Amino acid sequence: MKEHLEALSEVTSRGADFEAFLKFVEVRVAHWDALWKEYTKPSWARLLMNLYGGRQRAIANFFNLLSALKENESQRLVVAYGAGRWKTQKGCMPAPTTRVNKECARRFVTIPVDEFRTSYTHHELGCTFQRVELEKCQWSPEEIAKYGLLTEEQRERRAKVQGLLALVSTTSDGKKRMEFVNRDFNAALHIRRCAVLEENLQS
Repeated sequence: MKEHLEALSEVTSRGADFEAFLKFVEVRVAHWDALWKEYTKPSWARLLMNLYGGRQRAIANFFNLLSALKENESQRLVVAYGAGRWKTQKGCMPAPTTRVNKECARRFVTIPVDEFRTSYTHHELGCTFQRVELEKCQWSPEEIAKYGLLTEEQRERRAKVQGLLALVSTTSDGKKRMEFVNRDFNAALHIRRCAVLEENLQS
């Protein structure tokens, strides 16, 4: 199976390049019979069912921990849920937001909150986080020999760290100070404030 999966990983159906799409179809057809024979085995069905059960148990365990926060049965737990949606980027695992939202609403009183800019603005200072960039450097000599030199555009793209933001300020002596902030915790504080005070962050 490894050689089949490696061959498929080298082609893609995305993009507008017709020649690349034809190459994808050619490779897909060449390896289809082997993949179909493997994926129709009962063992794959059991693996998928075990994966589904594991996800369900993880969600149930998380909400059971939330339920344990109530000091007595007369209390009612209210959850402020970030109602944002985003596109999944290449190389990132999508989060099951819809499924978690439905399960949360089934168990608790759930208030959807607009989470616009909640992870990009500091919850106390109100300033916007800045994107962290690395030094625009070339590959190592071994990688250059194998892949060739990077263009300026490729170097700029590699210098930007996806999703990594920091709070940048200036000290009294004029030096730049960078502090990394937990974006999830910061967004959670914003969402709680918006749910309680009925206010949204301004653009």
